[in-house]
Amino acid sequence: MLVVTYLAYFAEILPISFYLIFLKRNRGEGLWVIFLYCVLSLLTEGLFVLIQQQLVFSGFIIVQFGLFSYYFYSTFRQKNFRYIALLGSAVFCVVAIANFSNERFTWIAESLTSILVIIYCILSLYEQIKDPETVFVYRNKKFWVTIALFIYFSSTLFLYLFSTTLSREQRHMYWAINNFFEILKNILFSVSFIMIKDRSTPATMEYIDN
Repeated sequence: MLVVTYLAYFAEILPISFYLIFLKRNRGEGLWVIFLYCVLSLLTEGLFVLIQQQLVFSGFIIVQFGLFSYYFYSTFRQKNFRYIALLGSAVFCVVAIANFSNERFTWIAESLTSILVIIYCILSLYEQIKDPETVFVYRNKKFWVTIALFIYFSSTLFLYLFSTTLSREQRHMYWAINNFFEILKNILFSVSFIMIKDRSTPATMEYIDN
């Protein structure tokens, strides 16, 4: 279990490295947002080891949701989906403000983040599949980012929903699940960063930069 924990930590270096190595391939498509998320995630882990304050993770959760909301809002093509992203952000802000002083804030905010990001992922996948200009959706960098987030948050949601009912020992045991999907998420991010852009749809994937 300790090995998986270390692997999960070092796996966070993978997407950061591949983004920088293949920087020219990763311009546009909002990938800089995912890169920034990976960097902040790694720094947060390191900072928590140094100061051991839960406030570190609480702050990161807020920043994390802000980055994902911006990413999906900027890459959605349909206005209705953008409105959903805005509504989700408003709900998150209300919940965050109301519960920030709550000792369970981390679990509340992470659970809500998971639910909202899963919804955004489903909408994003729907758009990608329905896009007539996209021939092979799996050749799209955005597809792999969306899949990575969908799998990660879908798989770890129950950990946050039921974390308060688990003992410290049980929580530590089940946290191996989070570490496994953390590794998978970063591998899929890396796949996205390594991929060559699909030249068959050059005009449809630059929403975030327009």
